[in-house]
Amino acid sequence: MFAWIRDRSLGLVFIALFLTAWVAQFIVQYQEYKVTQDELGAPIESILSSDYMAEFWQATLENWQSEFLQLASFVILSAYLVYKGASESPDSNNRIEAMTEAIAEKLGIDPEEVQGTLKEKHRKR
Repeated sequence: MFAWIRDRSLGLVFIALFLTAWVAQFIVQYQEYKVTQDELGAPIESILSSDYMAEFWQATLENWQSEFLQLASFVILSAYLVYKGASESPDSNNRIEAMTEAIAEKLGIDPEEVQGTLKEKHRKR
C-alpha cells in the first residue's frame, strides 16, 4: 500500500490541493452569499439552495475554464506534440545518441561494447 501511495504521491498531492481549494471556494463564496442576502434584506436560504448552488457552479466552471482547461491543454499537448530540436523532444535524444555513437566510432570504441557496461536503465531497448 505504501509503495502505491509513493508511486502516485504527486497526483495525490495535487488532488488534495484541488479539493482543499474547491472546498475553500465553497465556504468563502457561501459567506459572500450570506452577506449579499443580508444587505438585500433577503432571507438566507440553506447552503444547498438553488440560488447559491447556481452561483457556486457558475464560479467553479468559470474558474475551471480559465485555469484548468488552459493548464490541462498545455500539459496534454506538450506531452503528445513535438517541437523539433527542443531538449524535451524525442528527436533531440536521437540526435544526441547518433552523435555519441559517431564520436565513439571515431575514437575506435565499439558502441555495442560500451552498451554492455551501462546500467540497465541506460541501455538501448
